Amino acid sequence: MSATDGGLSGRRPLCEGCGRPLLACWCACVRRVENGTALLILQDADEAGHAKGTGALLARCLSRVELRVGERFEPPPSLDGLVLLYPRAHGEAPIRSSNHQTTSVAAEAATTTLVALDGTWRGSRRLLALNPWLKALPRLGLDAPPPSRYTIRRAHADTQRSTLEACALALAALDGDESRYLPLWHAMEAFVALQRRLAGHPTPSLV
Repeated sequence: MSATDGGLSGRRPLCEGCGRPLLACWCACVRRVENGTALLILQDADEAGHAKGTGALLARCLSRVELRVGERFEPPPSLDGLVLLYPRAHGEAPIRSSNHQTTSVAAEAATTTLVALDGTWRGSRRLLALNPWLKALPRLGLDAPPPSRYTIRRAHADTQRSTLEACALALAALDGDESRYLPLWHAMEAFVALQRRLAGHPTPSLV
C-alpha cells in the first residue's frame, strides 16, 4: 500500500488506503464480500478517528456500501426499503418471520438497505436523537447474538457487538445466507490480531 509522506511536519507516513500510520495499517485485513442487501453506515464523528473502530474496515470489505461521517444526516429521498439495525422497541415484532422462502428473501434483499449507526452506545443514541427520520424506520435487533470476537474493546452490555460483527449478523439474516459473510469474520479476526500485536499482547490460540 502506498504511503503519504509526513514531510517536514515530522509525522509518521500514513497509508493511503486506511489512513493509519504504516505500522498500524489494516489494509491486509480487508476481505471482499458481494453483499446482497446494501448497507448505509452512519458514523459518529467521534468514532471516525478511533484506531479500534471496525466501521471503516467493514466499508472496505463490502461491495454495496456507503459510509457517512457526522452527526446530522439528510434522509434519503425515500425511506422505503430502509431497515435500522438497532434494538427493537418493547413489543415490536421482528421485520421478517422465519418461514420466508430463500427465493423471496433474496428478492427482498436486493431492494433493502440496512442502516447501521457506528459509534459508542452513547454515540449511537445521540445519532438517533439528532436524526428523527431514523426513528421512522423498522428495526432489526440482534436478540441473541453469538459470543463477541471483538476482544480489544469493552462493551457495556452482553448483547452489544462491534459494528462489523453486528452488520455481518444482520446482513446474513436479511440475505438468508450466512456463508456469504464468512469473510467478514475472517476480516475481524485479522483486525483483532493486528490490534493485539500493536498493543504488545499475544493472540490467543484458536486450537
